[in-house]
Amino acid sequence: MLFKTKEELMEAVQDHSMRHARREYYVTESSKTKWKVLCKQTHTCVLNNMSLSHGNINRAYIASLHLGHVKCNPSYGIKHVIQNVKDQTGYDVPYQKAWYSLKMAREIVYGTWESSVQKLPAYLGAIQKYNPGTIVEWKHKGFQASTGKYVMGYVFWAFKPCIDGFQFCRNVISVDGTHLYTKYKYKLLIAAAMDGNQQYCLSHLQ
Repeated sequence: MLFKTKEELMEAVQDHSMRHARREYYVTESSKTKWKVLCKQTHTCVLNNMSLSHGNINRAYIASLHLGHVKCNPSYGIKHVIQNVKDQTGYDVPYQKAWYSLKMAREIVYGTWESSVQKLPAYLGAIQKYNPGTIVEWKHKGFQASTGKYVMGYVFWAFKPCIDGFQFCRNVISVDGTHLYTKYKYKLLIAAAMDGNQQYCLSHLQ
């Protein structure tokens, strides 16, 4: 068999070792032009007493199996990862490895939290450019001498049409918030106001 790149060869060997050969292997030689591996077990052509785990099922491989699932279903969970690996390869993966693999898959599809934050200046700059009058305010926690950059605390923006329409907003009687338990701790604010009948919805209050 011929492969275009060394990476394609490595992926093919890894996949074959789990789905078909069902044996663990280790690398004995690796360079730009050569990649040599050997089976860990003595090769007997008999697959007796097979283990339910496989040392070559790493996070990157598991993540690659779930990119499509994560893209179609952002709420795709760890139990789905464990079951899908079991269905496709016949092997069990521990919870922690499944967790890190799912995290890696999400970062490949959606990017990391850090990369998303880094895109905010360009994103909000584009909003201001194409929505003249939009206000953006940045609040920083301080200057980090080691990196030569400011550490962002939070950012606020208001679209120009929202600013103009604020005077026509209905009266607000309640403002509440809830914590969002993600990697970075944010808060979601909720406001209660008049409905279309010029009334306040009090039916759920006790």
